[in-house]
Amino acid sequence: MYAAFDTNTAASTGVIGWVLVDYIKSRGRFSVVGACEGAIAGLVGITPAAGYVSCWPAALIGFLTAVVCASLQDLNEWLRIDEGLYVFKLHGIGGMCGAFLTGIFADSAISALDGSTLAPGAWNGNGIQVGKQFAEITSISAYSFVVTCILLLILKYIPGMHLRVSEEAEMRGLDLDQFFDEAIGESDWGTFMRQEEITYGLPRHEDFAVRSEASTERETVMPEAKESRS
Repeated sequence: MYAAFDTNTAASTGVIGWVLVDYIKSRGRFSVVGACEGAIAGLVGITPAAGYVSCWPAALIGFLTAVVCASLQDLNEWLRIDEGLYVFKLHGIGGMCGAFLTGIFADSAISALDGSTLAPGAWNGNGIQVGKQFAEITSISAYSFVVTCILLLILKYIPGMHLRVSEEAEMRGLDLDQFFDEAIGESDWGTFMRQEEITYGLPRHEDFAVRSEASTERETVMPEAKESRS
């Protein structure tokens, strides 16, 4: 019961935390996408602690995790990570925050509800648990980084495998580049517009021609207008 309620509570306060940061940073505005990211951040943050804390610490964990993740909005640019889904910012940083806060708010009275587990944190006077959680974060992060690098290097040197696609493929879309049909996008846009109108975000060649002709006409008309005015 506590795990389910804590999970829902942390997701809710995560929305509040992220929206609050957006509201302050943008001076009175916020993003619906940011609210969804806040819910994810809250869920990630409460995952390590869901069975070890009561409801109000769960609310605080979700809120603080979302605030930290939202404050690191430009983390990918700082680390030069080309990753559009912000997985590390939400799941990596959010998981670290949740694991650290678990060491603070873990309550042996909650963990003992299963009849056998005693997991006191700093909340119960067991301050050493915070250090253990920090050691856990460091070791798991280092292991994940090293193993991921090894796997990526193996993939890099397998014939036919690439770590990233070309810039042209990114512009066209990975469905068109990697598959012989498009699973997402074509059918959706086709509901609202004709096939020949779909450009996948790229300008049409005829648009360039029309614009170039229009600009040429303006260049020829403007001098004549200036001469007539003079």
